[in-house]
Amino acid sequence: MMKFKLLYWILFVNQVIFAQTMIYGYLKGDQDKPLDQAVVSLGEDRLIQSKSDRVGYFQFKDVAAGTYLIIINRVGYVPLTLTVKVFPKEMRKDLGVIKLEYNPSQEDEGLLTLMEDDFSPDEESSQSMTGIGLLQSSKDVFSKTASFELGSYWIKVRGIDNSYANIMFNGIPMSKNHTGKPDFGNWGGLNNVIKYPYELAENNTISDYSFSNLGGTTYYDTRSSSYRKGFQLTYSFSNRTYQHRIMTTYSSGMLPSGWAFTFSGSRRWMEEGVIDGTYNNSYAYFASLEKKINDNHRLNLTAFGAPTRKTGMSPNTQEVYDLRGKNYNSYWGWQDGDKRNERVKRIFEPIFMLTHYWNLSDKTKITTTASYQFGYNKSSRLNRYEADNPSPTYYKNLPSYWLSQENVTEYENFLHAWETNDLNVTQLDWGYLYNTNYHAPTYQDPYSGQIGRRASYFLVDDVYKDKTFNAATHLHTFLSDNWKLFLNINYQNLVSDNYREVNDLLGADFVVNESSFIKGDGSGSSTDDYNSLKPGSVARKGEKTEYDYRMFRQEITGNATSRVTLNHWEMAVSLVFGWNEAYRDGKFKHGLYPNNSYGKSNKANFTELGLRTGITYKINGRNFIIVNSAYFESSPTLNEIFVNSRLNNDITPHISNQRINTNDLTYILRSPSVKARITGYYTKIKDAVEITRYYAKGVSLDESEDAFVSEVLAGVEKEYLGSEIGLEWKLTPSLTLSGIASVGQYTYKNNPNLYILSDNSPGVHDYGSSFIKNYKITGTPQKAYVVGIKYDSPNYWWVGVSGNFLQDNYSNISSLSRTKNFIMKDDAFPYEGATQENVKSIIKQKQFQDVFMLNASLGKSLKMGKYSLGLSASVNNILNERGYVTGSFEQGRYSNYEQLEKDKSLAYPLFGNKLFYDRGRSYFINVSFRF
Repeated sequence: MMKFKLLYWILFVNQVIFAQTMIYGYLKGDQDKPLDQAVVSLGEDRLIQSKSDRVGYFQFKDVAAGTYLIIINRVGYVPLTLTVKVFPKEMRKDLGVIKLEYNPSQEDEGLLTLMEDDFSPDEESSQSMTGIGLLQSSKDVFSKTASFELGSYWIKVRGIDNSYANIMFNGIPMSKNHTGKPDFGNWGGLNNVIKYPYELAENNTISDYSFSNLGGTTYYDTRSSSYRKGFQLTYSFSNRTYQHRIMTTYSSGMLPSGWAFTFSGSRRWMEEGVIDGTYNNSYAYFASLEKKINDNHRLNLTAFGAPTRKTGMSPNTQEVYDLRGKNYNSYWGWQDGDKRNERVKRIFEPIFMLTHYWNLSDKTKITTTASYQFGYNKSSRLNRYEADNPSPTYYKNLPSYWLSQENVTEYENFLHAWETNDLNVTQLDWGYLYNTNYHAPTYQDPYSGQIGRRASYFLVDDVYKDKTFNAATHLHTFLSDNWKLFLNINYQNLVSDNYREVNDLLGADFVVNESSFIKGDGSGSSTDDYNSLKPGSVARKGEKTEYDYRMFRQEITGNATSRVTLNHWEMAVSLVFGWNEAYRDGKFKHGLYPNNSYGKSNKANFTELGLRTGITYKINGRNFIIVNSAYFESSPTLNEIFVNSRLNNDITPHISNQRINTNDLTYILRSPSVKARITGYYTKIKDAVEITRYYAKGVSLDESEDAFVSEVLAGVEKEYLGSEIGLEWKLTPSLTLSGIASVGQYTYKNNPNLYILSDNSPGVHDYGSSFIKNYKITGTPQKAYVVGIKYDSPNYWWVGVSGNFLQDNYSNISSLSRTKNFIMKDDAFPYEGATQENVKSIIKQKQFQDVFMLNASLGKSLKMGKYSLGLSASVNNILNERGYVTGSFEQGRYSNYEQLEKDKSLAYPLFGNKLFYDRGRSYFINVSFRF
């Protein structure tokens, strides 16, 4: 009897949970025409999707009993969410005709905002990068508003930068091994084909395609048949990172022959940007070819690239901005009637992908991709040998220096030159550089015997050429109707050539391959040769100088994710295991590091483990509570492993994985008139590494007090605590009020150990603790608020206005100035006057002013049969607020109390903070034609 009852209950539960129902319906749009190519998702996680056909029909088979969200998205229409209840034993669920509201302003909803800072400072010459553009967008009310409003102001979501973001194309990760950051320039200008991610797992949300990181996962599927059929031509006019943009895209759809083709190309260019002496000339191409072999197998070949040539802008002290304005750029000067910029970046890294789509059964799909990326990334800069610094903003070329020397005559001369914009002083003097080289001393190449002029000034390119092979497999299977399993396996192999080559000799014959800054110790064990294998050698245009090495890295990662859906609950768990190794192979035997620069380094090996969990409780069809939690390890990047890779094989002391613990709790409301999200989050990072390089005085390393140093913070702990609030309220069918608040507190939570590696003194120098606890983590305002209102006319035009208020923006700090070295004289006694109060005042972290930005946008859509024309325009920072600092860092040049206290007492410190200011009012006008 008991066995019979047990069998009965098993059968009953199985019938309730696994009853099979078909849900179907028809979609109609403008003028009651059937809507094809609409994406219809079943469930909050959108894992089960269907596309409407030519008559607007869609269906879902084998749906278990329960309550579901049906989410419908179609470009140009307002997204629609329905709540559907499937009853036990219900075989068919007819949703009837579903009408979507046409709204052309939705054409760009879901657009991934990739604000690339085309004018970011050079990594080697600065201690801090400018803010990195926002990488967030979805139908979520907070993320959608933040991406469109704050993206142009380089706001970092939850304080996290792009090194923690995971962007994938067909399962292939796009992050660079050197920095961990994706290079958005690799697909810049391809907006028409990368607008809508296939999956967007934000922040701490679990992804089906990877384990993610703190920045979430954005996954693109470039299968040709997935693109909207037709032709699109777009022209844009702007004053942001380009002035003109032309894009054209064609997609054939799936042809009767089983082939589908999608092609896209673009050009972006500007003769000169808002910042003086900057320009951009970029192209992009994309091709996707798909072959349907049969119902179970498809192949897709994807190729894209973006040949780019653009220039940089300089960070400046406040003195320079006060003298010449916030558009000033020290990197250019006039040459033969043209503006010539010394910092030119040329990038071309094309990628090819072959993807196999395999429908193993109705419940199991496998997607496999192999890819290969190659090309070059070159960045030019002005170099010198036994010559004065020619930079206009070199501290001895500014009025403040001569005022500090009490030289009134020189002070007045330089002040007059800067105020009247004497170009021989305020910009690079290319004529002087050439003339110096024409009169440079002669030198005989000991290998060829040639006698020529050795360059005092010359342009070099810092080059890296990555050759990256990737392979990735993704398995998606239904273990039952409400239980899904995802498996991901990724392999990557990198070979990276890194070197400096001569770009332009500026009238000289060759460069001598030795340093005028780094000198040997005179014992014969070290020299000033860049390559002591060929002492006294020279380099001509296109030849290597200073450094040459190769990096190797390989990695394998396995990830498993499981999702279970019940009546009111959705639960997911994700696991990851990874292994990687890296090493350096030096091609030059550096004179200062004769025993630690040539040949292969030791291998650095790391193993990663991680666990994520996500729980969603559906109170009803409109109210949800979501809890996400994760603990995982993240391996260091190549730049973090090899602290001074240009010169030697040294591995960062005590290098290890970062250990990351992150949690968030969210409440979501979705009603016909109000959408809201409230999130609280907490993230702790341990054992992070931070490396900066700069020229310092007062370091007292062995024989030299002045040194170009690598500053290494090891074992850094960081804490990110905050909340996010988003609200969207439809006041009327046409009028929508929206607002968000992002309130964070991002701080250092320990006093990590500081190591200094100097180009003047071999070895690793331990400076003990750097007392940075409770200092602010920088690179973004820690608080941001947005309020906007938008009117959508029934006649297919719209207008919107928003206000943005940004708070708590700080400058990056010099860790060396927070060690005992800063206050101790001769390692024995404190400097005179170095009291606790005075020291605290001198090293107080710089906080910048709060700023308010006003934005506006408008647009109009016209439909003419099968043709459509879209017009839109937006203006950011209408009030032209120029006080917003997008990046700042302490120079670190003076690294002891006595020097820094004296410097800060000046009206304009010689080595004050260097800044980047926002470019002010910007506009963007877009015209798009589709048929």
